[in-house]
Amino acid sequence: MLKKSILLSFFVIMGLQILSAETLTIQVENATPGKGYNILVGISNKEEGYPDDSFTWKSVPVTDKTVAIVFADLPRGTYAVSLYQDTNGNEILDKTGIIPKERYGFSGNTMLPNYKKNQFELNNDTTITIRLR
Repeated sequence: MLKKSILLSFFVIMGLQILSAETLTIQVENATPGKGYNILVGISNKEEGYPDDSFTWKSVPVTDKTVAIVFADLPRGTYAVSLYQDTNGNEILDKTGIIPKERYGFSGNTMLPNYKKNQFELNNDTTITIRLR
C-alpha cells in the first residue's frame, strides 16, 4: 500500500510540473541579417554567474531585422535573459577591454548585465522584446 501511495504521489508531482511548464518567446529587434550571423541567447535563473552562466541557451540564425526565439517547457520562476549577435561565428561576445564590439541586449533593455534589473517572472506563456544595442 505504501508503494502505491509513493507512486501516486510521484505521478501527481510530475503532472503538476508538466502543467506549470511555460513558453517564453523573445522578440529580438534591431538585428542585422547576414550569412553566418547568429543570435546567442541565454536564460539565467539565478543572480550568481549572470549573464555568463545560463540555465539554458540557444543559437538562432539572423534572417531578418526581427528574430523570434522560442523556449518551450520552461518551469515557472524568475529569469533574466542576455543575448548578443555573433557576427564572426566564434560564439564569444567580442570586446575591446570591457566594451562589446558585437551588439547585445538584456531582458530589461538595460545597458548593463544586472540580474535584478533584468529579471522577470515567468508564470504563464510570455513574450518579451529585446532591442539590440
